[in-house]
Amino acid sequence: MEPGLFSDDCAYVRVVPENSRDRAYDYAVPDALRGRVGVGMRVRMPLRNAETSGIVIETLARTGYAKIRAITGLVGETPVVPPSLFALARWMADYYCAPLALALRCILPEPVRAEAGALVRLWVAVRPDVGDETVELALGKAKKQLEAWRWLREKGPGWLGDLCGESGIGRAVWQGLRDRGFVSIENAERERDPFLRLPDPVGAEHEPNAAQAAALAMIAEEGAKHGTAEKPRPILLHGVTGSGKTEVYLRAIAAVLDAGKSALMIVPEIALTPQAVERFRARFLGKKVRVAVLHSGLSRGERYDQWRQIREGRARIVIGARSAIFAPAEDLGLIVVDEEHEGSYKQEEAPYYHGRDLAVMRAHLEGIPIVLGSATPSLETFHNAGAEQGKYRMVRLPARVAERPMPLVHVIDLRQKGKPKDGEPPPSAAITPRLREAVEKRLERHEQTLLYLNRRGHSTTLQCPECGHVEMCPHCSLSLTFHRSDARLRCHLCDHVAAVPSRCPACAAPGYRYGGQGTQKIEEAVEQAFPKARILRMDSDSMRGKDVHHQALAAFAAGEVDILVGTQMIAKGLDFPKVTCVGVINVDGALQIPDFRAGERVFQQLMQVAGRAGRAETKGEVFIQTRTPFHPAIQYARHHDYDGFAEQELEFRKALGYPPYRRAILVRWKGKSEEKTRFVAEQIGRKIAEGFQAVGANGAKLGEAQEVAPASIVRIDGLFRFNQLLLTTRVPEAARFLTALLADPAWEEEVKTSVDVDPLMVG
Repeated sequence: MEPGLFSDDCAYVRVVPENSRDRAYDYAVPDALRGRVGVGMRVRMPLRNAETSGIVIETLARTGYAKIRAITGLVGETPVVPPSLFALARWMADYYCAPLALALRCILPEPVRAEAGALVRLWVAVRPDVGDETVELALGKAKKQLEAWRWLREKGPGWLGDLCGESGIGRAVWQGLRDRGFVSIENAERERDPFLRLPDPVGAEHEPNAAQAAALAMIAEEGAKHGTAEKPRPILLHGVTGSGKTEVYLRAIAAVLDAGKSALMIVPEIALTPQAVERFRARFLGKKVRVAVLHSGLSRGERYDQWRQIREGRARIVIGARSAIFAPAEDLGLIVVDEEHEGSYKQEEAPYYHGRDLAVMRAHLEGIPIVLGSATPSLETFHNAGAEQGKYRMVRLPARVAERPMPLVHVIDLRQKGKPKDGEPPPSAAITPRLREAVEKRLERHEQTLLYLNRRGHSTTLQCPECGHVEMCPHCSLSLTFHRSDARLRCHLCDHVAAVPSRCPACAAPGYRYGGQGTQKIEEAVEQAFPKARILRMDSDSMRGKDVHHQALAAFAAGEVDILVGTQMIAKGLDFPKVTCVGVINVDGALQIPDFRAGERVFQQLMQVAGRAGRAETKGEVFIQTRTPFHPAIQYARHHDYDGFAEQELEFRKALGYPPYRRAILVRWKGKSEEKTRFVAEQIGRKIAEGFQAVGANGAKLGEAQEVAPASIVRIDGLFRFNQLLLTTRVPEAARFLTALLADPAWEEEVKTSVDVDPLMVG
């Protein structure tokens, strides 16, 4: 048991049922369990007419209820939610206007809540009291049993199923050896290993350059503050693409391990996890340090076993995507958030937390340093690390390792695409002659190319050429996207699937015009332009199977692919030395989104995907195809000028009072009836505006509340959506005000209200 968590005076406990969203209940503690129940533990208790499990959130000496039932038992003898994570859950619930029950559900993964349990299999081993000569003589002419015995003596003990597969010897033979008393076959717990099918990785250790050494010194300096009155400050590791940020992570984590502590490494997407895991295993496998991985691509059993390894302290390095921030690692010494600017760290359902910001708060609660790494930091993080704020420290890696040059960026103006010259093939809507020529050169030199378009599918619209009818999703305000792989129309918001009509339903005209382009159409165009090239597409449609990310990246790394076509999953964090050409098919659509962060997102995407080129000896080139060549996001990306872009964008944000100068809160309403949803939104919106305009005790208003307005996509999955954007410098007060206001049971239940603090999309 963990000291300080249990008390004999605890007569009652307050419990959040694991299937509850917003309620907590008081229960009595039976005499037999006194002194054994503490905060963060799982207990069993009656709820209504059934028994369920929940998490203790508070121990009580008394309760205000006259009639009260008792918990019926414990699920384990130690807390499943450690004290540091419990404190994080409370902060998360308060800051993000979420019920504590929802925050705890995030911290305790579903396989643990569902008690997925350990995997039990048969373990075969030679009995220690049996000699070789005795067995050899006894088996005599039993050739198969003798063969099995010798195999086991040479290879060592193993799982029965594996032994049968590897040796080609059936189960009956092994069981015969057991019956004769020569081997033991017993039930044993077998952990599900996500690395089982992967070869042992190989990786070189590099001496740090001066900039990397300075970064490591700063991390050590902040780490030395652990346990003192001065809290460590977060560190922004601002390094250009290819500058060796990963080597800094590896060495900083090695120092933490040497001090007997554990480390947590967060990456933005599952697609980046295999390469990160491979690098860490290559560095630490020989040092007998176990690496655990947490992400949604694992099976339920693998997630359960990995979580338990972490909770029991057997895995000292944890790598994973957003939810890994809740890993129950003890004695943490360092947290690393790679590509900290990435939008995928933001949870898209309640509670709407941001993984990076939760990581910063967890580091603060644990009193340990955190490193936020990026070539294109979010403006919020960059602002926090600036001299004006000084909340974070910043260290730069200004050049690529070995002084390799940054890639040369060419901007291709699609407005000037003219007729092809004599002898040239006709230009593709996806690939301009200039980009085509660049790809051909790479194919001739046996180098690799990335082609990037952040839109999956084949064609984004099907339009009748006669009457202009567009095939729309029946549940959303969005056109259906044609997918060539199964010849179906799909909605990328609600997953509605429909067949392609043979005739226009509006005018009965035959045939459709396929407009727009996605990665499937780019793949098709590349196949036509380069028929001998080996092509691979990576997007959420093609990467759905288990281990497909790892297999695809391994094939590309091995040189088995010439051209990789993909969405944002190929645009960041990947390091392939043979990539010397990157083509950005089009980014204009992303620039037209009605959102103040649109320019920042496009700039980051361009900088990140450009950074995949020329990471080895051969210089890289990047080709950006656009109809808005003079947009600041494109021009600053062309010159690899992060500071210039940040300076201009921050001036714009400051003039309008947008983040990071004020914090944003987005209140959303959803309902089946457009009129009723609008009515409820306007009612509550007026109350919110009044509260934000009221002058508080400090003589200041709470903030600015904009008008309620329809969302940019007004209907998704059959629900109409209305938004209200709030701007404030006092988030905790605003969160308390909104929580109290929205708790009023008088509001219409058919219309759901949600609060998104620090939203990344405000449309």
